[in-house]
Amino acid sequence: MLIKDLADKNIIIWGMGTEGKAVKDYLTKHNLGKNIYEYNDADGLAKLQELVANGDVLVRSPGVSIYKPEFEEIKNKIAVTSSTNLFLSEMKANHPRTKVIGVTGSKGKSTSVSMMYHMMKSLGLKVGLGGNIGKALIELADDDNDYVICEISSYQASDLENSPDIVMFTNLFSVHTDWHGGHEGYCRDKVHLAFKAQTAVVNVNNPELMKYSANLPHRVFYGDKEGFYAIDKELYYKGEAICNIDSLKISGNHNMENLAGVVTVLDILGLDWRKGLQALPEFEPLPHRLQKVGTYGGVLFINDSISTAPEAAIGGMKSFADNMAIISGGIENKQDYTEYAKFIEANPKVKVAVTLFQCGHQIATSIRQYVKRKDFVLIEAENLQQAVDKAYEELKKVGGSLVLFSPTAPSFGYYKNFMERGEDFINCVKTLAKNKNL
Repeated sequence: MLIKDLADKNIIIWGMGTEGKAVKDYLTKHNLGKNIYEYNDADGLAKLQELVANGDVLVRSPGVSIYKPEFEEIKNKIAVTSSTNLFLSEMKANHPRTKVIGVTGSKGKSTSVSMMYHMMKSLGLKVGLGGNIGKALIELADDDNDYVICEISSYQASDLENSPDIVMFTNLFSVHTDWHGGHEGYCRDKVHLAFKAQTAVVNVNNPELMKYSANLPHRVFYGDKEGFYAIDKELYYKGEAICNIDSLKISGNHNMENLAGVVTVLDILGLDWRKGLQALPEFEPLPHRLQKVGTYGGVLFINDSISTAPEAAIGGMKSFADNMAIISGGIENKQDYTEYAKFIEANPKVKVAVTLFQCGHQIATSIRQYVKRKDFVLIEAENLQQAVDKAYEELKKVGGSLVLFSPTAPSFGYYKNFMERGEDFINCVKTLAKNKNL
């Protein structure tokens, strides 16, 4: 479906968050749609059914699961689309010059698209950036860009009718399983982003990604020594060291693996990736992603509120050589913390673990089962301020120098989103520093 097909139609927008509002603004600006109706879940199913009975097209927002029973019924009654679907169709039909690059994965999407955008802009290219990172893609539909870089979530990818020209996958972990009806559905929906792509750029070191992308056409791999790959802090190209994380402002060795994928995309496009890398030391890291909050009393506090999976916390712990405390916990999301606990047991630099919120006890139970080191301290905290205070106190006793807040689970139920959760952590750190005169 093209944007022009919405003319003179009765349009229902299901979900008036960032993307739903952007769709309404775009349609209003271009005088599209005979009537535009808004619907949110709180309005009740009776209103939805009434709207559908008189509607022609429903525009789904990302938060609306395509697996909802009522959504399945609606698809049989009226046409259904989304902001991402409209944008991709529009690019293929009316902007063939513009190359669209989609980036997805369980972790690392936002940092990857932001690094890619920064590097491409440094090459003097006209580049748009949108999708899950903030700006709805329909807002870019009228622009004449050389490239559009899209961060695409599994929610947005699940029912696409077209693919970006190139899709980069960072990884696949078990997250967002409820929305997709399970881990397999989640992985399938992620990989669906590239079902019509010219090239799928795949991280060869992620087993789940390799498994679920096996049937994609035209896979190009990164992470092996035939191309771009990372070892610890260093990025390599066919054995040649080309970038060290110590020269950049970003934290986290796993971001060098993401950078390997980014540079692979630039190479496929025939762009000067070496020149792009020269601009990367100026790249400012995104907040809440291994963000350095500050050093107080000799302890560096790291905000990794974006972390919603145990694998992300493991990656965070791998990124630092300091003796550390880790704070984890969020809403229950059917995660398995076995490997998380085994990693802590095998890494004596992790001296303290503090758990909290709904899944805090589950995390603590796994830790008790697998972590048997005598030099290790486990605390179950009642709130985030207590968690920060206890992590600092226990860490100081053993001469540690880093507190990592890596929740391993979603924030919903306690905070609106990971950004609000991260800001609360920052405020808790500042309160600790003030109370202790650090």
